[in-house]
Formats: sequence, C-alpha cells, structure tokens
Amino acid sequence: MRTQARALSAVMLALGVVLTTAIGATPTGRVAHADPARAALDAAIAEVEAYMNERMEATKTPGMAYAVVTPEAIVRMGAWGEDGDGQPISTDTPFLWGSVAKPVTATAVMMLVEGGEIDLDEPVRTYLPEFSLADDDAAERVTVRDLLQQTSGIPEGTGTTDRFDHRDDSYGHAIADLGDVAPRSAPGEEFEYASENYLVLGAVVEAVTDRPFAEYLRTHVVRPLQMSGAITTSDDAAERLADGHSYAFGQPVRVPAHYDPAGQSYGYLGGNVEDLAHFAMVHLNDGVYRSVQVLEPESVETMRTGAARVSDTIDYGLGWRVDTRNDDLGTSTVWHSGAVHGFQATLVLLPELELGIVVLQNIYGFFQDWPLVATGLHAARILAGGEPAPISADPAYAFTLSGLVAVLAVIIGAIGRPVYQVLRGRNPAGARRGLVIATACWTMGGLALAYLVGVALPDSFGASLRLIRLWAPDVGWLATGVVVGALALVVTHLTIGMLRYRWMSTDRTESAP
Repeated sequence: MRTQARALSAVMLALGVVLTTAIGATPTGRVAHADPARAALDAAIAEVEAYMNERMEATKTPGMAYAVVTPEAIVRMGAWGEDGDGQPISTDTPFLWGSVAKPVTATAVMMLVEGGEIDLDEPVRTYLPEFSLADDDAAERVTVRDLLQQTSGIPEGTGTTDRFDHRDDSYGHAIADLGDVAPRSAPGEEFEYASENYLVLGAVVEAVTDRPFAEYLRTHVVRPLQMSGAITTSDDAAERLADGHSYAFGQPVRVPAHYDPAGQSYGYLGGNVEDLAHFAMVHLNDGVYRSVQVLEPESVETMRTGAARVSDTIDYGLGWRVDTRNDDLGTSTVWHSGAVHGFQATLVLLPELELGIVVLQNIYGFFQDWPLVATGLHAARILAGGEPAPISADPAYAFTLSGLVAVLAVIIGAIGRPVYQVLRGRNPAGARRGLVIATACWTMGGLALAYLVGVALPDSFGASLRLIRLWAPDVGWLATGVVVGALALVVTHLTIGMLRYRWMSTDRTESAP
C-alpha cells in the first residue's frame, strides 16, 4: 500500500511541478495559490525532510542543508544543525562540494567546446603540451573526452591531489608531478575514476583561456548562474568556511577545513545550498538559467549520456554518473556525490520528473561514505515516489579499528616486557646464538610490520598514510601508531639484544678458568 501511495504521490508531484511553474513560482518556490497538486508536492518534500532528519541522527551529522529544485525554481530549501564553529546552519552556510565540482568543471569545458576553443576528441597535448605520464605514448593519446569520462587510464592516489601547500602556479606544479605516474590502462579502454583527470582539465582550461581556472569559472559559470556564495579560492575558504567534521571511533569530531589551491576543478569548489541548486536547475532546463542560455541543450544531453561503463547499472557521462536505480519510478538518475576533508555533498537529477535535490553535509569519513551518499540518493528516490532501501554501516570499519588496536597493544607489550626485565636487572639465561636469532626475528618482524601497514597496504588501495589520516583520521592515526610502534620495537630489541649479548660475553669471560 505504501508503494502504491508513493507512486500516486509521484504522479501528483509531477503534476504539481507543471502547475507550479505555470502559475509563476518565485525563485524560492513560494506560490500564492494552494491546490491539491501543490499539497502533494509539499507532502512529498515533508517526507524527504523527515527522512533526512532520520539520516542526520543515524550518521551523527552535525549540520545539513538541502534544496529541491525544478527546471525553473527552487521549490524548497532547508537547513539543520550547526557548523564547525558551533553556529547554526542556514541556507547561506557555505560547504565544500568535493567531487560535485566535476560536473561544474565539465560544464565549463563544454562552454569552450561550444565556442570552438576545445575539441573533445583532440589529444590533451594539443592544448597542454607539457602534459606527461610515465608512459609517453599513453600521454600522447589521452583526449579531453577521456579526461571528462574518466577513461584516461590515470589512477587515483598519485599524490597530486589534496595538497594544501600554496604555490604560485598550483596547477602547473601538479601537472608536472604527473610525469612520474604510470597509467593503469590504455587511454579510452577502461573506466578508472580519478580526480587527477579533472585536475588536468583545470590546467587545460587555464592553457586555452590564458586565465586562472577559478577566474574563468567565476566569469562563465558562477556569475551567470548567480552563485553569489561560491567558494573558488583559498582566500574565500579562509574567510568564510567553518571547519568540518570527521569520525573518531564512530563519533563526530571537528577537523580543519583544508583547501587545495589547484583543486577547484576536481573537488575544492564550494558554496551554499542555493548556489548548487542554481547549477542543478541549469541541467534540468536544457542549459537555461532564468531565460539565459548558459549551455546548449545538445551539450547538456551529451554530458548526461552514459559513455563509460562503471558497473551493470551505472555509467559515467561527461562529469555525471547515470544509472538505472529509479527506472522503476519512470525516471533516469543523473547524479554525482563528492567529499573533501570534513564535508560531503550529493546532487541528484531526475530528468523525466523535472526534479532535482541537493544535499550538503559537514562531515565525512571514508568508512561512512555510503551512508552519507545514500542520504541524498534515497531522498531523491522518496521524491520520485519510491521507498528508500535500508542502509547498513560498513563492517570493515569496526574490524579495522579493533584490529589496529589489538596490534598496537601487542607491540606495546612486546616493547614493555624486555624493557621491564632490563630495568629490574633481569637477564634471562640462554645461549648467545638463541639471543641473536631472537633479536633478528624481532627486527625483521618489526620492519615487515612497519612496511606492511605504512606502505604496502595503503599503496594497494592507491593511498598513503597521509591520505588515510585525512579521510579516516582514527584509522590513519592508529596505523601511524602501529608503524611508529613497530619501528620502536625494532630499536628496543636491537638495543636490548646488544646489551644482553655484551652481558653474556662478560659472564663467559668471568667464568673462564
């Protein structure tokens, strides 16, 4: 019965959207006339709001803002909770958007395509001759389209993103550092999600326009779309952005709002919920924002047409994920989520229903990624008239934390016991050969553990301890503690081993006839 009611609600909702637009909605979606269709729309949004409040509690999210949009209006906005400074969240509160910056960058690139300044199928080196990879032949063949649809072969976790040092030519330095990166697959062959692709796109835009990427974005996207609260520079972030939050043993903790000055094109773009709602409206309205043609309809359609296969149900277009999760409700789902240190965002378009939803949250953790993303995706499904699926926590989180704590406890014990014996003046009896073997085992074991936790395991996931501390602070710092502890274990057993060896040699000399 509830499913049928939702289906009926979806029909009424779509009708309400049409009628709302017809009678002249204001920019915030307020209308002067009450009618059954509008009541159905309000009821659906009320259910969305109730769901998001449930998710806030379940994910321990300190602050959230959301907006529901149609092609021509913001129907509803709302905000709850507090920011990292303890101030109430409002619809004017800025957040960082993470990878939701990617469809914004793709929009900027498509503007240059429409202007004849970029050809999607031209090699990147046509516009950025200094672009290089460890495989020069692969670098020669990577096209602009490959970057947009994530098929360049460039892997994630190259160390060229999420850098918070300030340089005069941030994009130039990052592109130069890609020269040592080996592609994981041939250009155009496989989907390989990597923020590095959009880092390169930012540099391409700078090269083509001979302007800083942030300046081009402000001129051609931010101002035309009246995104007055947008954060596009380090100075913007420093002046207006409160700290975000992450998780420590499942509890929210305040973390600094870092900013990558070469990150606007892939993740370090931000603003308030109304700013992102304006962007969503353009992509629901064939590229039109309040009677201004920002992007041609053909470009909008190209962007949200799946080009690279991600999974059986998800494709990647030019800056958008496109999937079938709501096909049963009569609409495709075009979306992107994103996160940076302390913030998470999700933008979902339901083109056939002419609806969209923006959800901004001021918390993020690697192991909490899906529960946070699902808040926005499932809210969109409710808006479309469907049922949200249950969301479970990642079991790997508790397992990883408990495992690292256990290893750290063993290390502390393995260090403390011999130190205690030495301080008590105890020198366990045994042959020197046995002491040498035991010391060698402790040394090799400690070094192996330090390498495994500090290098091998992070590298297998395309990360580093620095990135793990950024995205999962509790796990990252515990892992760092294990590495430091393992090295301390090596030093301890080598030092005590040498002392005991000397004592054994002295005892043998004194006992000789």
